[in-house]
Amino acid sequence: MRHALTRTVLLALLAPLPALAGSPSNPALAGQTVTRKIPNGQETREYARNGRLIYETVERQKTVSTKPVTEATEREWLDNGTPVRDQTFVGGKETQGTFWYMNGKVKEKRVDQSIHDPKGIAGTYVEHYSDLGQLQSSGVYQGQYRPVGVHRIYDEQGRLKQELTYGPDGVKQAEKTFDAQGAVTGSASYLPDGSRR
Repeated sequence: MRHALTRTVLLALLAPLPALAGSPSNPALAGQTVTRKIPNGQETREYARNGRLIYETVERQKTVSTKPVTEATEREWLDNGTPVRDQTFVGGKETQGTFWYMNGKVKEKRVDQSIHDPKGIAGTYVEHYSDLGQLQSSGVYQGQYRPVGVHRIYDEQGRLKQELTYGPDGVKQAEKTFDAQGAVTGSASYLPDGSRR
């Protein structure tokens, strides 16, 4: 039950916001940047020449562990209203983000492990999708490029085809492959220099 609840909360966090289905248009604000005060912060909106909202940032001051920090949400759209990105930062660190292809399909979702799996490996949980909307890979990264823990690779239909396990240094330790029915078809383990055991 707890796992189902955690998954439901995660899916809600990773789901694109309804407002991102298409940015609003206001021809009266075409080509302008508008900044206004909001409770505990400010909001800035930038409009394209056609009046379509193409950039928005909302910054608010909040308290985290008795320290004042800035929470910032940045959203960006193409001038036809297609979403490009939606990111939230707390104290300058990204806590979650969603990125889209130009065709409107989700390209990548990221969420800090403190939200995704507080008891798991520290880092950022990342999901990559194909331009058709199928999950292609998932796993935790530390920094931008160092994979850690278990990473899953999926085929074009979204079925698990490979599972890779990385150590805390980002070096691959083990690998499993799966057939279309989900049965393990092969496995290997690796030494620190990348050679098979």
